[in-house]
Amino acid sequence: MGKHNKKEPNVETVITKSGEKIKVFDDLAQFETYIKNETEDEEFDSVHCRVKYYPPFVLHEAHDDPEKIKETENSHSKKFVRHLHQHIEKHLLKDIKTSAGIPDLKFKDKSEHKLPDQITWKFNDKTEYHGKPFEIHISATCYGDSAIVDVDYMTLPIKSL
Repeated sequence: MGKHNKKEPNVETVITKSGEKIKVFDDLAQFETYIKNETEDEEFDSVHCRVKYYPPFVLHEAHDDPEKIKETENSHSKKFVRHLHQHIEKHLLKDIKTSAGIPDLKFKDKSEHKLPDQITWKFNDKTEYHGKPFEIHISATCYGDSAIVDVDYMTLPIKSL
């Protein structure tokens, strides 16, 4: 049985110094499905996962061949950064809201952090789901040496006093 052209999504579990296990995906759809499943499993207020992927507009330009992605597609390119920021605001955050089943998230608490070789956008919000209040923190980072975007999704319960 030969392999089809579809690459098997890769999921890696990383364990941080504090012992936390974080699932790292290389497929955006799989990442969003994981968030959806975690929300349905009532563990939605303490989820931490990441995805590393090529943004769709980069793959589209390279005709879906990562080998053809231009070296200039990185955090040093104003055009790349502008398109990536639009992708994050208009697509990624919207898809995460849909996956988490929380369409009223606004992410008004947002910031941009620039370093010489990377740019990180952070989006935070507090919300409630099934009567449980929690915070959502999303950060998206692009780097100076590749078109890969690193997205970190974390939810934390808000303890009531």
